[in-house]
Amino acid sequence: MEEKHNSFFQPQRQSKTGIVLLFLYNVGLVVKNLWVFIIFYFVKNKDIELWMIIISVIAVLLILIVSAILQYYHFKYYIDDENDEFVIHQGIINTSVTKIKRENIQEVNISQPFVHQFFNIYKLEIDTPGSSEKEVKISALTKQNAVDLKEYLLTEKQIENAPEQANELREIKENKEQHPVKISTANILKYGVTANYVQSFFALVSLVIYGFSELSNLLKKVEFKTQLDYDTVESQFLAFSVPMILGLVLIVIIVGIIINAVRTLIKFFNFTINENRQSFSFEYGLFNTRNSIVNKSKVQVITETQNWIQKKLNISYVKFLQIGKNEEEDEKNVAAVPGISNSEKVQLLSAIWEENPTFADFLKPNFRLILVNTFEWICVPLILVFLIEKDIFINYWFLVFIHIVLVELLILISFRNLKLFFNERFIRLKSGIWDINHKTFEVEKLQTVKISQYFWQRKTNLGSITFYTSAGRFKIVALDFFKLKKLLNYCIYKIENSKNN
Repeated sequence: MEEKHNSFFQPQRQSKTGIVLLFLYNVGLVVKNLWVFIIFYFVKNKDIELWMIIISVIAVLLILIVSAILQYYHFKYYIDDENDEFVIHQGIINTSVTKIKRENIQEVNISQPFVHQFFNIYKLEIDTPGSSEKEVKISALTKQNAVDLKEYLLTEKQIENAPEQANELREIKENKEQHPVKISTANILKYGVTANYVQSFFALVSLVIYGFSELSNLLKKVEFKTQLDYDTVESQFLAFSVPMILGLVLIVIIVGIIINAVRTLIKFFNFTINENRQSFSFEYGLFNTRNSIVNKSKVQVITETQNWIQKKLNISYVKFLQIGKNEEEDEKNVAAVPGISNSEKVQLLSAIWEENPTFADFLKPNFRLILVNTFEWICVPLILVFLIEKDIFINYWFLVFIHIVLVELLILISFRNLKLFFNERFIRLKSGIWDINHKTFEVEKLQTVKISQYFWQRKTNLGSITFYTSAGRFKIVALDFFKLKKLLNYCIYKIENSKNN
């Protein structure tokens, strides 16, 4: 053990360039939190002499430099080998000690934000289950230190009395990153153009509305006489011809797609997948380089998202939900691969599960689900509108008709795509309207399975089933209750059998 990661077992500091980074970070905090007061002070006090400004700036900079140096020297980290803990000491006046059991470490991410690239240093973040925030952040490490520390925290075991495990670990290190898979720039661009365009459109519209609002408030503050009149703007907008309005909407959509494509390319640039026996490592980013790991044994659910255009382009978006991670997590905290081809996807699935799941059996919801959704999404809203304002039906009957047709069409498409696939080892839930999601998980890794039936479903023999995993729960409704019982019994048998083994 002495020859491996020996330096981590003694308290040590970050890279010395971390002092510069901490100084810049402190400057950023001051500017971010006090810029309004600084501008207000100098605007109101016009008689301030230049030498006073220079002395004030120098004094603030000296304070920030001293603070950065003290932060650097008081920040120490090491591995407590006896208690198998990772320990962080930090703080200047109020010092704190953070201890994390290695067995509780869920994920270790290495990233290189834009500023870090100038100093050739990396940031390491440690995540534990039950926390949406990163538990520990080390802001300035050399790449070798970051990689070695990450490797120890996630993969290394106590091997003094287990030579066969030591040989396996050496083999993993020797084979590490021999066969990287790179997602091509063309595929990332294809994904950027064909994904999240609805969100991009509404985000752009929201940004325009926000810009008009802020401009109006600014004009009011400076007492500008010509203020924005939204009624006038609206009347002038409606005065345009329908083709003009449609053209404007089309321009906004195109701009949104371009923005989303550029943002996706910058975020996922040079996406590289490295594999060893225990895990995958994802490295990507143009200005902010990130490195996240997917431990094969901790993968609970694999979600593939693909729409009709992406299917024609042979690309999809694959997410790997590990223990303690779910789909409600922030996207940046979930390991995912954008623009992955079918062959690359099969390669990843086969590496994790040793096979590419195929399904011959499936369950489909009963057609009564269409009636339930129609009542919920069409009848109820229209009844409420009718009770509140009857004239809407008379004055805007054409819009009501369009609403009914469009919503019913979406309900029918959703019903057509909703299916539950299963075989002896895997279960897959298919759902979606335009973006079709396939959530696949192993039966043996399920925590539990529950079926339920409302009293009004007994005559029709329908019910719902819910699958509970360490990465969230997944439910599908209006299925044949008799077949659900058989599936439930099989799942419980496999879960209990896996626990006994």
